[in-house]
Amino acid sequence: MRAALLAAVLLAAPWRAPGAAAQASPAPSRLSRCGVVRAQAVVDSVFLDRNATSGTIDGGDWASYLMARLGVTPLPDTSSILVAADTAHIAISGRIQDLPAEARAMLGALAALVDSSTVLTADVELLPANKGLAHFRLRGITVGVFPVPEVVLHSMLLDVGERYPALTRSGRDLYVETPPDGRVTLVSGGVRLTAPPRPAGGGSGGGGTGGTAPPPPGKGSAPCPP
Repeated sequence: MRAALLAAVLLAAPWRAPGAAAQASPAPSRLSRCGVVRAQAVVDSVFLDRNATSGTIDGGDWASYLMARLGVTPLPDTSSILVAADTAHIAISGRIQDLPAEARAMLGALAALVDSSTVLTADVELLPANKGLAHFRLRGITVGVFPVPEVVLHSMLLDVGERYPALTRSGRDLYVETPPDGRVTLVSGGVRLTAPPRPAGGGSGGGGTGGTAPPPPGKGSAPCPP
């Protein structure tokens, strides 16, 4: 998974503003191989086959799906990277020691200044976008309780952007293609996809998410629960 895991972490972890009111929310979930399968099933049902007009994807499953689309393969059956979501942010967080060596190297001196058990958290929001797109943007990263200075973050993300063009040159923006009449919204615990039913006569409402479909589970992998 190597550096692509950091790219995915930079795509997903909501940071809570100091003083924000605490809300009861579902427990964080984890990145996993089966999460890709479950998320793809909802995408297909709502955006492609139009068998349902809406569907909710667990935060960990959605982050796993996006990682697969970025080319992070194979994903482990489970991981120590946690994903939390609410109506304002998606959150992925994990200890620095749990990141691959190449990802830790990308943190440079930041990783050397703190204990390896320190948690890295990334804050990503969902921004308004043109029809047919869902725009996820990294707002910031914290290492422990300290936010990474913007000038340092900008330099680090330029390298990420070069490695993963889907994150744009900035390294902090991801545009997910949806049908023109489809919508992606953040909900407590994950994301919700909505699209109208297929028009009478069998006409299509548009394609699903753009790009190459995530790869199927590897040979010998255990079946994924629904």
